[in-house]
Amino acid sequence: MTTSSPNLLCQSLDVRKEQSIVLQKELMPGYHISLRPVSVYADSDIHAIHEWLSVGYSHKAGLPVDQLRVFFILLGESTYAQAFMVLLNHDTPIGQFEVYQVLQDELKDAIDAGEGDYRIYVPVMPVIAVLPDVTIHILQTCLHYLFSCSDVNRVFWVIPENDMERNKLAAKTGGSLYKFADQVVMDAGQPANVYQYTRS
Repeated sequence: MTTSSPNLLCQSLDVRKEQSIVLQKELMPGYHISLRPVSVYADSDIHAIHEWLSVGYSHKAGLPVDQLRVFFILLGESTYAQAFMVLLNHDTPIGQFEVYQVLQDELKDAIDAGEGDYRIYVPVMPVIAVLPDVTIHILQTCLHYLFSCSDVNRVFWVIPENDMERNKLAAKTGGSLYKFADQVVMDAGQPANVYQYTRS
């Protein structure tokens, strides 16, 4: 069973409160996936993200906990971006991703951006250690949630060309390569592939 709420995707949140689950789905018996905005009300989300980043995930690796907290407060209060936690069985964090409106993002200079275009950034891939192949289904569930929001028409995922694993995941989750006249260079000057997902 899947439940979701069709609220606007990037709405300003009251970061002083615990964030609510926006989607729940049973992947298979005994494994439920939940999605909710990153919560800074308690420290558990920030500490989980800090631990993930300290082992080398993303450009935010090495940031002190207080700087991470400020970053996620700003995202939570934003009206053009949002950060989400992916939870296993309602309370165990297994991944984190961010969503940005393309018209407010550097990607707008590289594509024919319009209203309803969003970019995802997945610094911490949602993985269940005992079921590594389930990552594709988890990502598809996250994309399903994004498209359940009425203001989302297209979702883009920018992935460095040399990140073979993520490029494979993008293709396996239904992303199609976006065609450019010139090569896209983003995220610390690395050549990147851009995958596009559209509402089905």
